[in-house]
Amino acid sequence: MRCKKDRSFRTSEEPMKTRTLAAAVLKRVFLVTMLGGIFYLSHQPSLKVIPPFFPHQDKVIHAGMYFFLSISMIVNRDLCRGFHPLAVIFILGSIYAVSDEIHQSYVPGRDCSAGDLLADIVGLSIGLSVYLWYRRRQMKSCQRLMDSS
Repeated sequence: MRCKKDRSFRTSEEPMKTRTLAAAVLKRVFLVTMLGGIFYLSHQPSLKVIPPFFPHQDKVIHAGMYFFLSISMIVNRDLCRGFHPLAVIFILGSIYAVSDEIHQSYVPGRDCSAGDLLADIVGLSIGLSVYLWYRRRQMKSCQRLMDSS
């Protein structure tokens, strides 16, 4: 989010269209990479490559993956036209988390876990909370800038 005064640096539309297209493609690649990465990791029979440093380390990894998934979905919130994007992100992210756990139940050596599902939803919630905090902070900064002029 930028303040309205910040847009004066643009001099021509053609380079902006190219940058906008490149940014849109990168945003979509980020989302697809996160979705594909979670699916790929869920399909592995065993993820014992990371030595456990503390109990329930896997829950922290689950939350971290879904935190980044929520960030990738927030970056692509323009796909939620006509709906409240944060609600859609939370609902779709939760559905993906449930489908991920069901998928794991069919992979040998893996199982469906309510604890993992809870960690996934916590990761989504943290990502959305960080975005709301950042957006509120930006709005206050823009308001101060507008008030000072």
